[in-house]
Amino acid sequence: MVSALGKHLSQLGLDMEELEEIEEDAGLGNGGLGRLAACFLDSMATLGLAAYGYGIRYEYGIFNQKIRDGWQIEEADDWLRHGNPWEKARPEFMLPVHFYGRVENTEAGTKWIDTQFFEGKELRLKQEYFVVAATLQDVIRRFKASKFDSSKSAATAFDAFPDQASTQSD
Repeated sequence: MVSALGKHLSQLGLDMEELEEIEEDAGLGNGGLGRLAACFLDSMATLGLAAYGYGIRYEYGIFNQKIRDGWQIEEADDWLRHGNPWEKARPEFMLPVHFYGRVENTEAGTKWIDTQFFEGKELRLKQEYFVVAATLQDVIRRFKASKFDSSKSAATAFDAFPDQASTQSD
């Protein structure tokens, strides 16, 4: 597939390596758990296993590091400033996740909270709850829409659920 793409790009006067250099790295999956998730998905693809990956779509990626006057300055990585051609909004699949809290807006639109302190630990727990709640709702929604659920009553259809769905959370 890569060679076919390279051939067609060449016919258009484009070079694959040059295009790869132009595209900015989104900086996603660079942390330990992001890297682990990427490895899981890669392994499942290699084994031919059908899989979905779930996560939080942050407005900003990992920070950009700048050095000014000998000091490190962290700036938000506005990785979506040019849009993302690999994303398609699917509002018909939005799912509610309810929990207490509030939305805080800062002038920069970002706020770093240290997870060593209670406020950071609480936010991390909320994020983990959010991902698990949304993921499980979608897994159940997909199962209910599948062939495994179509010909049975709701009570008996879910007998097949453990054989058709599993999750791995990091």
